[in-house]
Amino acid sequence: MAVFGRPGPAISRSAIVHDPFDEGAFQEILPKAPGLRLLLDESELPLANELAFDLFCSFYKYFIKLRSPAEIAPEAQGNRDLLGRALDLREHAKLRGFTKLKPTETALATELVLDALLQDMARGLQAPEVPTEPQEPADTSSESARGVTTERLREVLKDAREDLQSVTELVAAWSAGAGQETRLPSELKLRLMRDIVRNPRLRAIARLFGRYRRLGLRERTLPAMRASQEVVDFVQGGDVARALAGELSSFAMEEREDLFYSKVVTRSLLIYELWRREEEPRAVYLCIDNSGSMAGEKEVWAKASALALAHLALAEDRPVEVVLFGDAADPLRVVSMRPADDASTRLEKMLDVASYFLGGGTDFVKPLSRVLEAIEAEHHTGSDLLFVSDGLCPIPNEFIRRFREAKARFDLRMTSVLIGEEPFALSEISDTVHRLDEALEAGEALTAHFVSAFLERDQERGHTTRVPLRPGRGTPLLFDHFVPDPDSP
Repeated sequence: MAVFGRPGPAISRSAIVHDPFDEGAFQEILPKAPGLRLLLDESELPLANELAFDLFCSFYKYFIKLRSPAEIAPEAQGNRDLLGRALDLREHAKLRGFTKLKPTETALATELVLDALLQDMARGLQAPEVPTEPQEPADTSSESARGVTTERLREVLKDAREDLQSVTELVAAWSAGAGQETRLPSELKLRLMRDIVRNPRLRAIARLFGRYRRLGLRERTLPAMRASQEVVDFVQGGDVARALAGELSSFAMEEREDLFYSKVVTRSLLIYELWRREEEPRAVYLCIDNSGSMAGEKEVWAKASALALAHLALAEDRPVEVVLFGDAADPLRVVSMRPADDASTRLEKMLDVASYFLGGGTDFVKPLSRVLEAIEAEHHTGSDLLFVSDGLCPIPNEFIRRFREAKARFDLRMTSVLIGEEPFALSEISDTVHRLDEALEAGEALTAHFVSAFLERDQERGHTTRVPLRPGRGTPLLFDHFVPDPDSP
């Protein structure tokens, strides 16, 4: 029999309008997200997969459109109600700021939100209403989805956004350079991010690191980060920031703009050659106590501060070595970080420092001996050492004498932080000693002091060398004419 008129709307079990590209993005990232797959495999709710895909689309898509109730299958009406309320919340929009068009971040956000929602839906937050008259049995998935209150939904989205913000900032900061985190393999990046979010201690360190990193970038001044620079010659290259004014004039002329671009590509621009007068990059050693008494807030503060200092030191091309120590019988955990490390290596090392914990007692001689051995092996003529502990440990007089001699010979500057204890033995070998109470009330102020003082270059104690200045964000824009060297004849 012929049917006339407009066709009715297509019935779907998905609440978000999507296309094959969205389905492909979800199917591509799902095998790389073991946490999300485990949630879907273990869930007994019949529409868990549809809810996961709707959440993924709501976080991932650039434009979001909710299907009308007439287009949704009856058993999926609860999911539509849940997604509709989520899209109206400011917390959802804030979370999308970290996930939009980013499949890896979207997969982690979907896992975090879906995990909380499935738990609430399984518990049945809202008791089923008693029917007054015989009716068809309601779909349990739809009813449980409607049972998640809007306030609870707001809380879940807010928690996911905070976790994702801290972990994405940590991953971006510890990549080899700006934008390098986007080049990480999706599976590796998702695993690192998930490990940090799912581990309460790592999550606390990540959040504190983010605050200390922002504090460090604000406190650190340009004179402390860059030494003086001078123009010494003209060379050919592709760095537009150092191009001569004559070369830049081609960019301003429409008929010569293509010529300018070709010179940039072939690295044949005439640019200034800059040299920087500065001392040799001082190596940084961070000795962090990992004894049992450091567990809790003290460990979180110490490692967050150490990672923030390491991040700033690496940005200045200074090698960093983190030594995690415990008792004399415990093995040292030594993590060496180099400015040339790629993004994957940096993140693996950062996670190693944040997650490793020994427990047990405290011994000072073993980590300090390791620092001396590393300085002698690397032939560093200038180094900075930060030593953090909350314990008391006697240091033999013979070792104190040897350590002082090595400090003078290798120009080693040592800063010690004692949490809740008197410095005693450490005061005899340290240049600067700080004390913190058990509550760490002055912890943030001390970290700010480290940023402005501990990593400060001491020009009077080093020798002057000449090294080529590599172009980067610290390179000034030089559009003036060549200024001859005043020392030249």
